[in-house]
Amino acid sequence: MLKKIFIRISIGLLVAVSLLFGYYFYFKSSFVEDLNDRSSVAQTALGPIEYSLTGESDPVLLFIHGTPGGHDQTTEPTSYYRVLTPSRPGYLRTPLSVGKSPAEQAKAYKALLDSLSIKEVVILGVSGGGPSAIEFAAAYAETTLGFIALEAVSLSADFTQEDEALIGGSDFGLWFNFMLLGFLGDEALASFMLPNPVNQQKLLKDPKRLENLKKTIWSIWPLSIRKEGFNNDYLQFSNLSLHLTDIKVPTLVIHGTEDINVDISQGEAIARLVPNATMYVVEGGDHMMMSTHSEEIEGVIENFFRLWQEVSR
Repeated sequence: MLKKIFIRISIGLLVAVSLLFGYYFYFKSSFVEDLNDRSSVAQTALGPIEYSLTGESDPVLLFIHGTPGGHDQTTEPTSYYRVLTPSRPGYLRTPLSVGKSPAEQAKAYKALLDSLSIKEVVILGVSGGGPSAIEFAAAYAETTLGFIALEAVSLSADFTQEDEALIGGSDFGLWFNFMLLGFLGDEALASFMLPNPVNQQKLLKDPKRLENLKKTIWSIWPLSIRKEGFNNDYLQFSNLSLHLTDIKVPTLVIHGTEDINVDISQGEAIARLVPNATMYVVEGGDHMMMSTHSEEIEGVIENFFRLWQEVSR
């Protein structure tokens, strides 16, 4: 009798595990297919570079994603700008050979712009996209209408300890955790992602903010097709020597007071070293403030574009 029960339980577990992994592989395949459908690959002078381009307005906002990320970690176009988001080298369909250092990646962005016949951009570097955006703004003043540093890395630091779980993580493990958070509900997601209860409530009261956070979370998965860029970023971040004082274009620095991932001192360094830079401090903003304080940040960025348009007339 016990043997029959054991056999039935074993068969049940085997079926359940088979169904779980079957769904996982289907989900992953569909997810990657959708990622590729939403992007293009430009054959540039430096090699293939994946990108997405959305919107119709000029100028172009060249959005440089964080760590980890890809072309799917971006922002929406507005009436003030369209958005060009490359997958940085080592992420998704852009090979790391295109450029490892921030300066090399800046050259890759210029090669992408040349291949798309885009003459001028405002460049925005978010988080781990900060170093290469800084180098681009410093090296290509004739192409850069303005520079926005959003919770951006600018100083050498070791980020490996805080992201240790990601560094050693697997696609399946991360997927299972994300699905579990989805099953537990929005309150569990907000509590897990946001340390500040005030920001948690902001998120839960606004479906748009909540959806933005979910998109951001999934923009680091699957990790296996982003990991080469991820590992390279941390290698580069440990020994940065950026040309901040060479930036001559209008510069806006946006940073949150409660960012525990990229400390506000990183943004303060940009504001201090870039001539005539303006710094906007988001009170209570953490590293997910693009979701929790989205309207405030979008308003500051649009005002930056508005002022630029008035000056350029």
